[in-house]
Amino acid sequence: MSVNMALDVHDWGYLDRRITVTPKRTVLELCVALSRRVPGNIVEFGVAKGESTRILRRALGHSNKRIYACDSFEGLSEKFENAEVGTFACEPPRIRGVEIVKGYFEQSLTPELAARVGRVSFASLDADLYSSTLCALTWLTPLLGSGSLLLFDEFLGEKESEKRAFEDWSKETGLRTVRIAEFVREPSGWGTRIDKRPLFQVVGDDLLPKAAAPLRKRLRASPLGDIARRARDLVRERK
Repeated sequence: MSVNMALDVHDWGYLDRRITVTPKRTVLELCVALSRRVPGNIVEFGVAKGESTRILRRALGHSNKRIYACDSFEGLSEKFENAEVGTFACEPPRIRGVEIVKGYFEQSLTPELAARVGRVSFASLDADLYSSTLCALTWLTPLLGSGSLLLFDEFLGEKESEKRAFEDWSKETGLRTVRIAEFVREPSGWGTRIDKRPLFQVVGDDLLPKAAAPLRKRLRASPLGDIARRARDLVRERK
């Protein structure tokens, strides 16, 4: 039997163990890989204990990009699904190579922070609430350019909060985006309906730099490649 998401199928109890769901870790790792070609840094909205932040940090590896992780760490400011105000409150994690930005977005997402962050290549939005998501997107707007990636963690959620924020922001700013991927996900843990993680990419007037050639190809074209070829030829001659 075929299940079509366009038919408004939201019964997770039925779909569980009948479909393959892409783990969040895999989705984040893919986003980091795609962001390498895009100029700018990585910003995360919604950190909690830092599990996703650590995935981002490990996936980034040795790179000039920086990670900024933004969260109030005071928990939800509004009730969300079955989660009460204050849910997710915790101490900020300490993660090497990550700048933790503490505070509700309305106060912490400042022009000074924007100046430090500069252009954004990838933003992971896991703010749950409509107000928080819209605030994050509004702050991000001048930092986005061609190729910038926007990943939403609970696009449907309660009252489709993240989706509504994205749609309202898109209408307000006129910024063009393309949905380049969408990943089915289980309910957040506080709801009962199936959810999804869509990935959008900004389409601007500037062009992305050409993708870097694979390391092996770059080495072959370098002086080290010449040395390796000469050494290989000498070995062959002696045989």
